[in-house]
Amino acid sequence: MSGSGPNATRPLPARTATYKGPITDPTRWTTFRHRPGDIFICAPAKSGTTWLQAICAMLIFSTAELDIAPAKISPWFDTNLTPSDAVSGMIEAQQHRRYLKTHTPLDGIPYFVDCNYIAVYRDPRDTFLSMMRLAARTLEGRAAASQIADLHALFGLWLKEPFRPGEGEQMSLAAIAHHFNLFWKYRALPNIALVHFADLKRDPVGVIRDIATALGIAADDRLIARIAEATAFANMRDKAAQFAPGIGRGQFKSESDFFRSGENVQWKEFVTASELAAYVQRLSQLIPPDASAWLENGSGVTESG
Repeated sequence: MSGSGPNATRPLPARTATYKGPITDPTRWTTFRHRPGDIFICAPAKSGTTWLQAICAMLIFSTAELDIAPAKISPWFDTNLTPSDAVSGMIEAQQHRRYLKTHTPLDGIPYFVDCNYIAVYRDPRDTFLSMMRLAARTLEGRAAASQIADLHALFGLWLKEPFRPGEGEQMSLAAIAHHFNLFWKYRALPNIALVHFADLKRDPVGVIRDIATALGIAADDRLIARIAEATAFANMRDKAAQFAPGIGRGQFKSESDFFRSGENVQWKEFVTASELAAYVQRLSQLIPPDASAWLENGSGVTESG
């Protein structure tokens, strides 16, 4: 986990861009009324958003035995998959501390000094594979993901695709880099925290404790240990009907399809030597070396060699 301490010399984040896509509706932010303590869970798709939603729910309600589906009360706020009035009405009625999900970069969402932002990342190569495999398991997957049999060809396109300002739902390394670079820039702000998928796998207890601290939530060792156990990947997969995003919408052939393996460095079984060289070169154009090491591995030992 990265991010703590004041940073008075650097300007605060600001919403300077408008991201619109087939399922991304930026106009929803214009009517959003924040409350102090609101939590924004921010990540590129398939980087660990659902995992963080479950952890935040358990911390907020001080129990690992939830009787609700975390995603049901933690809406993907700026998507048009759910009617705007229904989403706004639900969060306005909530009396507990609210936690919202978005895949939009930091320059496309509102920033409030009295709210918390948790950004979660994963090795981009694993994010790519997870996204492509998920698309093949959805009932209405994108043609680009579901009809191109050669994932290697798609990986090449993913590497080369430029970032397109203002376009939502971009699937490219450049889009992940843009999302990451913004949060990395502001990681020293006291209300911004960065979490890595690999760190959650290596040390779930330690990372969950850090998340609780970042959110100002008192959680004893017993509760944190129970949350770590309850949010282990196998447990969430076994309870996919409770933890999968979009439950009840018929988005997946099976809710458990959302959870595949949840392992790190899956890319090593897929990426060829020449593709790895192209990836390394492309990433060096998008992210500084010290930052790219964290993006791939978190705080752990480098695994990309």
